[in-house]
Amino acid sequence: MKRFAVIFAVIFLFITGARQYLDINNPDMKPYPIAFVPVLPLGENADDVKEFNDTLSFDLELAGIFKIISPKSFTADTIKEGFSDKTIQFQNWADVGADGLIKGFITQENGKLRVEMRLFEVGTQKMVMNKVYPFEDARIRNAAHSFANEVYKFYTGEKGIFLTKIAFVRKYMGEHSINIVDIDGANEQKLVSNGSINILPSWHPQGSSILYTSFVNHNPDLFEFILSSKISKVISNFSGLNVGGQYSPDGRRIALTLSRDDNSEIYVLDTATNKFTRLTKDWGIDSSPSWSPDGKKIAFVSNRSGNPHIYIMNSDGSDQKRITFKGTYNQTPKWSPKGDRILFTARDERNVFDIFYIDVATLEIKRLTQDQGNNMEPSYSPNGQYIVFTSTRSGSSQLYIMTKEGLNQKRISSGKGECFTPSWSPFFKEE
Repeated sequence: MKRFAVIFAVIFLFITGARQYLDINNPDMKPYPIAFVPVLPLGENADDVKEFNDTLSFDLELAGIFKIISPKSFTADTIKEGFSDKTIQFQNWADVGADGLIKGFITQENGKLRVEMRLFEVGTQKMVMNKVYPFEDARIRNAAHSFANEVYKFYTGEKGIFLTKIAFVRKYMGEHSINIVDIDGANEQKLVSNGSINILPSWHPQGSSILYTSFVNHNPDLFEFILSSKISKVISNFSGLNVGGQYSPDGRRIALTLSRDDNSEIYVLDTATNKFTRLTKDWGIDSSPSWSPDGKKIAFVSNRSGNPHIYIMNSDGSDQKRITFKGTYNQTPKWSPKGDRILFTARDERNVFDIFYIDVATLEIKRLTQDQGNNMEPSYSPNGQYIVFTSTRSGSSQLYIMTKEGLNQKRISSGKGECFTPSWSPFFKEE
């Protein structure tokens, strides 16, 4: 039966000329069984090779679409069989349940090391991918992330997120710094550290800068940190609140919350003219703007109905309407990259915070976290398939990642202190 399925798949692909991708938008999709044979060292680079293997293994597991075959079950002689589709004993891999196989090796050419990674399909007994990367100390992790992106795209047709980063606030020893980190929690860097409170980072759509609010001048002012120059500049410093800055998808406008008119309201700043336009004019507190991916709408929080709820409006402030009617405390809306969902944090009847999303078309709400501490402040990955959030399930507020359906939840933060308000970067140019 399995042989018939493989033959049918090959005939189908031959007739249609189209590759059948994994349906990652189907919550009932079964993970694809794949085996990864760790790369062996060449010379005195065992530590570097281990870092490469660990990074790639973490990425494949984090993806949530693969069933990773345990190396303990391997029956093939992984060294003797080599790295060619003519020498690999594919039946041995089929016997342990693998449909895909990843193998790689390090070579030396002109005194420089490189790692060659190959992907095989067990059913067709063919090599379907061959990628070569420089094996340099400074880029070992990037090589692993790059190959993970290639594997992810091969099976899904979508860009992988393994070279993106996450901005967040780390609270430690009285300081609130703005940091960035790789999506597996490694390579953490402190960007803004001024001895003051710095909060609410959010990315420019090109990944070139980060907006944040700082109390460094004894007022909650909005700043922009330029990554290339490592310099911060003031964006808005009216007396009172200048918080929640969010760039529009085209980068030309910034939605933010100001209290310049004695009430918390949503404004939009035109970055070309430096003109502020007020969008909300209600007695309630309006805050936390989030742009739709087409830039035509803004989701926000308002307590104009008596309790904080999620509202949406057109980007010019017209047609303001409430979209959440369950619960009494809904906050931190974040629009999905595809525009079909809005993530938010809600406090339930047990006084516990959890993460939900609302379907924009039907207004149906689904819960993503439950019974694991307080879960808050969600942010979508740029491909919309993953969510970073904070959780107190380990005792303190830390960073976690899960799929967009709430599956495969993993902690990624480490180190001292607590983590808050994560913001997932866009895809960078080099990706």
